[in-house]
Amino acid sequence: MSLEQNPGGVDTAESEEVLNLRASLIQTQGWNLDLDGDEFSEDEGPAPLASEKNEDVRKKFQSLVKSAVKQESFLKGEADTVRKILERIEMTALKRTSEGFNKFNFSVGVLNCFLICWMLGAYPQHIWLLYLIESFFFIPRKFYNMIHAKPLNQALYYLDFCWFTNFFAMAVLTTIGLSGAMGLTIENDVRATIFKAALGVFCGVLMCANIVLPFVACVFHDVNTMTGLFIHLMPPIVMYTFVWYNDAIIAAWPALFNLSYLNDDVNYFGGSDSVAALSTAFYFTWWVLYVAFMLGGGIDLPKKYKPDGSPANPKYDTVYHSTMRGGTCIPIGKFIRGRSKAESLTLMETNMFDRIDFAWYMFFHMVAALAGIYVSGYACFKSKVFFRLMLGACLVIAVVRGANRYTYYTTKMYARVLRKEFAEQIARAENKEGYSRMN
Repeated sequence: MSLEQNPGGVDTAESEEVLNLRASLIQTQGWNLDLDGDEFSEDEGPAPLASEKNEDVRKKFQSLVKSAVKQESFLKGEADTVRKILERIEMTALKRTSEGFNKFNFSVGVLNCFLICWMLGAYPQHIWLLYLIESFFFIPRKFYNMIHAKPLNQALYYLDFCWFTNFFAMAVLTTIGLSGAMGLTIENDVRATIFKAALGVFCGVLMCANIVLPFVACVFHDVNTMTGLFIHLMPPIVMYTFVWYNDAIIAAWPALFNLSYLNDDVNYFGGSDSVAALSTAFYFTWWVLYVAFMLGGGIDLPKKYKPDGSPANPKYDTVYHSTMRGGTCIPIGKFIRGRSKAESLTLMETNMFDRIDFAWYMFFHMVAALAGIYVSGYACFKSKVFFRLMLGACLVIAVVRGANRYTYYTTKMYARVLRKEFAEQIARAENKEGYSRMN
């Protein structure tokens, strides 16, 4: 779709600086990631106050207000501006508090991480039960937040592969638990098939997703973010215990697990009953269903405009659209579709992605998933050391991302809020196009 055909098109003559700023604002809407300091040029005014690492944000603003009051040039217009600044800061603080940024949630988040680590070290045979119990809290709690998300309802995020996999794991573990309690029997062939299918997916796709997905972070107070970390990291941890501590699991839960098929020389490659084959079949089961849903109308749900150019008033978002807005649209547009950066940013702002974009997205999703199954999954199955290194790498990356988020909250968030709030005024004063579109 050309810009002329797309409502809300932009001037392709916008400077690279403006395009980078627009891209940063779009990409940080969902995850509140840091904006680099060099995205604000020197001629746009003073650097963000929050970038002064040794200054407390609140004290800095108080100092500015006091100094402004003492000056003779403190006019009514300036007083209104200062008041508006303080109101925006207070609203931002209230928003963070309403989202769970408080000492209770933070404490519970930290303690839960300690609990999981302690259980993994002391009682690995019970990790599967801890995962099952916590999943019945985290997943419904996040779903409640997702259906109340603004500006678009995020309930359809649960159709993504990572959620699909966790629902599968919850259903299997619940069925095994109930069958043991009721004295029912699940045939070993069925158990072996399910285990092999889950092995490649958990140790391959989900394990690698922890590394490549920027939103998988350890942010203790945020239930949404911690749930994202939970559904990506806990299944590989559970599979680690089943692969390398199966004797302890059998001894602790003889009525539920026998895992005898692990002693029958499980083949990772070769044959229709191998781990790679069954994991691949599991993935493509989801892939076909998801493509059918998206092509059947899901791809149009978040679009801001109808084909005739009138407003569509969208209500629902999807993981595909969220990922494209997160920056994936730009390299696809540049290297495959031949779009300019301005055109890609317009699509990111309006969700007007077409089916060709979706086809490329699903192609790369498939390639990445299969690579995870055939490389990471195999290595984790064959080497306990490699499995531990991968889990350790995932944990370190999640902690670093969480540290970046908290650094953003304490040093840069207020400067970003104010720059966004006054973007239109800055553009008008400096006669620059493009900034007003960031609101």
